Amino acid sequence: MDLKLSGKVAVVLAGSAGIGKGIAEVLAQEGCDIAICARSEDRLLDTADFIQKEYSVEVFSETVDVSNAEELNKFFENVINHFGAIDILINNTGGPKTGKTTELSDTEYRAAYELVLMSKVRACRFVIPYMVQNGYGRIINIESTSIKCVMDNMTLSNVFRSASAAFSKTLSREVVQHGIRVHTIMSGPMMTDRVTELGGIAANNEGITFEQWKQKAQSSTPMERFGDPLEFGNFVAFLASDKSDYMTGTCIAFDGGILTTVT
Repeated sequence: MDLKLSGKVAVVLAGSAGIGKGIAEVLAQEGCDIAICARSEDRLLDTADFIQKEYSVEVFSETVDVSNAEELNKFFENVINHFGAIDILINNTGGPKTGKTTELSDTEYRAAYELVLMSKVRACRFVIPYMVQNGYGRIINIESTSIKCVMDNMTLSNVFRSASAAFSKTLSREVVQHGIRVHTIMSGPMMTDRVTELGGIAANNEGITFEQWKQKAQSSTPMERFGDPLEFGNFVAFLASDKSDYMTGTCIAFDGGILTTVT
């Protein structure tokens, strides 16, 4: 299926690894020019070089901490100066610190607020005027199934990803008449560095090896496996295309069937 994304400019936050890299790869494969940012300069440069060579598209990359308002705004200014437009925005971030509700400090709550919620608010605030001017835009926020079913010891993710989903839904109603579609995707267990990190913590707490934890975790999912970031990217590409033009404001799980909620 031709998604007709060739020539579009797609920005992927935290696009150097994991889900972000998978999304950037698939959008590049569909012909999008790509702008990615991340905190790790070496990994970012490696990913940018790989995507440009593998898919023959133009790639702009910059080292950015998306929780830093000044750095994030400067990145978007540089993307506009480089490409002249932003058609697709993928709001993706790393996960916040784990912990229980009363054990986390004010500083840790504020850091998660800046990382998980405000990075997306600021990114949208920057790109929407350009999308309104063009009469076209796609904004996709990458979150977690914790929006629908809270996870133990994941207070900050539970709280601020839910807030981001509410922001996304509200925004979708405000911009729909300008040809801008806004979605939230709730990610289930994917084979990423974040899952490896959390799995390592869980394995240590249970007194087992990471491989034992991984086998047990995968067998507990309906599909008995973790997802692949490129699979995730395929779904994002569909939502970014005109094939899904009658959809907006959705909050959809891409989770291998993990969620047991009906809605």
